[in-house]
Amino acid sequence: METLRFLRLSPKAHQYISDVSFLRVHIALRSFANAGDLDATIHNVRGGGIMASKKDLSIAEDVFAAGCKLLLGAAKGDKEMVAKLLSVNPSHINFRDYDRRTALHVAASEGHKEMVMFLLEKGGQLNRSDRWGGSPLDDAMRHRHKEIAALLRMKGAHTGNADKSTSFITAASEGDFDEVKMLVEDKVNVNCSDYDKRTALHLSAGEGRYDILKFLLENGGDPNVQDRFGGRPLDDAMRKGHGECANLLRSKGGVNGDDGIASPKEKGPNDSLEDSGHALNRKSLNVDSMKVAWKDIEVLDKIGAGEFGEIFKCRWRGSVVAAKCVKSAAIEKEWNKRDGASDELNNSLNATSKQIALNDFRTETAILRQLRHPNICMLLAYSAMKDYEVMISELMKCSLLDVFKAHKIQGSTMSKKKQIRYAIELAKGMNYLHTCQPPILHRDLKPANLLVDFKDTLKISDFGLAKLRPEKDTEKDTFTMTGETGSYRYMAPEVFRHEVYNETVDVYSFAMIFYNLLAGHAPWPAMNGVRAVKAAAIEGSRPQIPRHWDTDLDGLIQSCWDENPKVRPPFAQILEVLSEYHFATFKETVDDMTSLDNNIVGGRGVFCGCTVS
Repeated sequence: METLRFLRLSPKAHQYISDVSFLRVHIALRSFANAGDLDATIHNVRGGGIMASKKDLSIAEDVFAAGCKLLLGAAKGDKEMVAKLLSVNPSHINFRDYDRRTALHVAASEGHKEMVMFLLEKGGQLNRSDRWGGSPLDDAMRHRHKEIAALLRMKGAHTGNADKSTSFITAASEGDFDEVKMLVEDKVNVNCSDYDKRTALHLSAGEGRYDILKFLLENGGDPNVQDRFGGRPLDDAMRKGHGECANLLRSKGGVNGDDGIASPKEKGPNDSLEDSGHALNRKSLNVDSMKVAWKDIEVLDKIGAGEFGEIFKCRWRGSVVAAKCVKSAAIEKEWNKRDGASDELNNSLNATSKQIALNDFRTETAILRQLRHPNICMLLAYSAMKDYEVMISELMKCSLLDVFKAHKIQGSTMSKKKQIRYAIELAKGMNYLHTCQPPILHRDLKPANLLVDFKDTLKISDFGLAKLRPEKDTEKDTFTMTGETGSYRYMAPEVFRHEVYNETVDVYSFAMIFYNLLAGHAPWPAMNGVRAVKAAAIEGSRPQIPRHWDTDLDGLIQSCWDENPKVRPPFAQILEVLSEYHFATFKETVDDMTSLDNNIVGGRGVFCGCTVS
């Protein structure tokens, strides 16, 4: 008789049931549980992972046997058998065996793509965790079923982890109440958090999962737990307009956090900026705290200039910062005089250019004052006073373009670890922007707009061309925006062709920057920017990828700069691929990643010798 080989059991359990037929496996498992190896309280197998819950143990034998038949059909890839079993009991689509593995786990592990697709169509949960914390995506990756892994990622699958925190937070966000209850019963830390210190309470409140939020609060959830940006669950509930969740949190003592994000109905007097083209929900944080008091600013040095603005190194409220002002503004002339830069006084803008500069300034301040992320250059204060427009930002060491130039001058090569780290940090910042509500499109990603701080962390800057994505209608997922926006060499083909486009234009720019990181030179270095974008947009050309590059990185870049915007992956998926590559190559997780890896090939450090913002 056929044995149930696909179950993942401890060696002792596997030996115990290895010769037991499929229809009697549940009896063997119960005998094993009663033999004294199962802890009566939290259901841990001594020396192993968490096994069945009380709910699992109470399942009737015929129901358990039918569920195991379903898993056997999934393991075989027998779609007819699985369909027949589900027609009798549709709720078995997410049945768990004794190791908590679902049919989706098994089908992904065995490489049955059609079965995986069928199970997803029938409502199979993407991110259920087995007794080891593994998800179906983990199974697909472990057995190198790349097509299935890609399919699962496209559907929103995540990898699991041993402490089950990722599965727990994901389940709370997706409204998978059964999974949440199961993991809480397993003694998961209810207040565990992700990289940005966001917990299941934050996500359930933000998604309006009232029942889950109530359950978490009843089981030790902290109503005032803060994320990396100072936000609390109440902020998330109010931001998304989930009044019932907000009232529940208040009844448990919940208050707003340091990020002070108000509900859409609680806008302040500065909710719109004239001529900015934006109507954004503002933070209820006292706006006066972001206004510049001129007595607090001491100009130290001029450190940079662009087409429309100049940048000064200043001391503000005791900290050294960067201050960017509009050319031709009164404040720019005053500061140039203080700095002794009399030769710059005639470098003025005409009326049209100044208006463009002011529009960019208003757009940038309108967006940046809302953003808080470790990979976004932080706006600290600003002034919108006529002729005294200025933005105060954290002081950065240099731009990524400066780093590239320094390597070229010194004849050095950036280490692979740093190349991947910079790409991950860029993807993190862009994933944050694209998952804002509404999403924020940068539209001008290029090495000059990516800054590096004094700890060598990459941060995104220059939001003068950024735009909020309009709400999607029910039929189209693209919209018309200004064509030919941004820098030519890194510009998506559809932008140059003045076609409709969406946030995937940033993914294309990311691909070109990532290519620059890996290749050590810009895409099409022998061409000027206009010729380069014509090669991409008109001729359908792309930079040639060397054969010795890793196939995983090769595939990622090619999908990101694909001619079809719908094929380009979201930044969440890009992060998954880069994180897995980082772990496989450097044997450390992204969370353990350090920015203090300034080594380059040859073991020498590279110094750009600049400080800009």
